[in-house]
Amino acid sequence: MGVNLYMNVALNSLSELPAFMITALLSDRVGRKRLTLGTMWFSGLFCLIGSFMKKVGVWKIVRMICGILGIFGMAGTYNLLLIYTAELFPTVVRSVSLGCSNQAAQMGAILAPFVVVLGGWLPFGVFAACAIFGGVFAIFLPETMNKPLYDTIAGLEAAIA
Repeated sequence: MGVNLYMNVALNSLSELPAFMITALLSDRVGRKRLTLGTMWFSGLFCLIGSFMKKVGVWKIVRMICGILGIFGMAGTYNLLLIYTAELFPTVVRSVSLGCSNQAAQMGAILAPFVVVLGGWLPFGVFAACAIFGGVFAIFLPETMNKPLYDTIAGLEAAIA
């Protein structure tokens, strides 16, 4: 973000704590799907705004705030998706699907520093696009709040149909 690296890490870490608490408290009230959409689009919006900010003057601080709010949204999404993913899949494939989804998330975490090195507006733009498109794809997921966990794929298909 163009300021002190240690301050960036501290502020980003501090933004994750309330995100974890808020999503944990709201997931049983709002629902997993709506909260997932909200946190992804919240993050995408602030990353998109941050991509248009210059790295000079007051815009540098606005850009840093957009980055912190983007991380806040993605931390909430990540916390929520651990719960949501477990509820989406039936018991017979739950452990494999959780492993695959966690591996995909970790691949994203591995690739993120390479995107940041690109510099300029591109890191914010890439993260904004991923968050916004992820939210669009999440529209097609079913809501799992107050729904039973299915044991078989046939049971899940029957419930969706």
